[in-house]
Amino acid sequence: MPLFGRRLILLAAAAALLGLTQPAAHAAETGKITLTFANWADAEAATRPGIEKIIQDFEQSHPNIEIKSEAVSFSEIARQLVLRVRAGNPPDVAELAGNDTILLAQTGKLEPLDSFVGPKEMAELKPSALEGLRLHGKLIAFPWTQAPAALWYNKDIMKKAGLNPNNPPKTIDELMADMAAIKKSQPNVVPIGLDTTNRPFGLISNWPWIRAFDARPMANGGKAAEAPDMKAYLTWMRTVVKKGYTEPGQKIGDFRPLAAQGKLAFGWDQVLLQGVIQSINHMSDAEFYQHWGVTTLPVGTAGRPLSFDGGHQLVMFASSAHKAAAWAFINYLATSANAIQNYTIRYESSLMPLKQAPGPELAKLLDTPVFNAFADKVMPTVTLPPYGPNFAAASTAVMAGVQQAVTGDTPIDDIARSIAQNLAND
Repeated sequence: MPLFGRRLILLAAAAALLGLTQPAAHAAETGKITLTFANWADAEAATRPGIEKIIQDFEQSHPNIEIKSEAVSFSEIARQLVLRVRAGNPPDVAELAGNDTILLAQTGKLEPLDSFVGPKEMAELKPSALEGLRLHGKLIAFPWTQAPAALWYNKDIMKKAGLNPNNPPKTIDELMADMAAIKKSQPNVVPIGLDTTNRPFGLISNWPWIRAFDARPMANGGKAAEAPDMKAYLTWMRTVVKKGYTEPGQKIGDFRPLAAQGKLAFGWDQVLLQGVIQSINHMSDAEFYQHWGVTTLPVGTAGRPLSFDGGHQLVMFASSAHKAAAWAFINYLATSANAIQNYTIRYESSLMPLKQAPGPELAKLLDTPVFNAFADKVMPTVTLPPYGPNFAAASTAVMAGVQQAVTGDTPIDDIARSIAQNLAND
């Protein structure tokens, strides 16, 4: 047997005796640090080419570090990571979002990042990017992408309805009047796309609308679900559906093809809607800006526009044996000009967490009507849902009530009472 072959066998045997994992054995062989990275970017066809290229670029610029990407679906990643934490085998780094970030932080197994993010780096981040990323005063995640939602409007549809295409609705009352005009003039157009599905993201998407009515259904042990403001929201949702202004039981993504076909007047969606529309109808940027605009959520009784952020975060696990390398990888994904341009913007169609673009080329790329609107006007309106261990159960209770309101005739008082009872039982 050749000497090299005997060496490989001896290394594998030594790894087995020492109880090393395959990545650790590989690291012993190559002299490289191997980091495991659990993420759904590599599990989705739309983003896989982008994340694979960025990982390759990172490895080239950090020749002593190798990244082992572990593809896990978005819907499964939190559950799998909790199980791995309990088994004592979490990855080094993981991609998380929303309530999942808080759930993993509450295991106590995430590495606080305060010692890695110095004053200079902290000053370069948008304050909004750090919202909700501290637990017990510690930074438990680093912002990767920002993806707030806003009100998209089709200027052509507004014009055909006799509306001013450069004056989108600023209040919910104005929105209702505009949707009535659109429905009357163009019966084949869906006036607005709202996610009414019974899932945690359904509640996240609806949270700014709920708060627009100044409702807080989970407050006071769920008793606030019976408050007049929550009933007003449920009544409004019923009215929107009864008048045919939206199609119930649909996800946000279900309305995107309609937008591309010119059959959606208003869309409650994230930055990526532009890319989806253009990928379907092949509009140029100039054509898109001519036909579409984006603005903040219409104001309700709360008196201010609101949004949610569907962006992603990066976390490091406390058990990682290579924390400095893990931080280098996290920092590269979130703040390097290469990763921002060739992944955050190109594949995620999202905002970066930095206040200023790292370089004039990237600054020029970000200087568009859509990116500017989301960064300057929408992102400051983000309001966080009450994330925590009971959020998933609460979302089921609230969104079941929303579905009951939009699909049936049960009195709103009864629906609100049912929501309150279900919240109290969770």
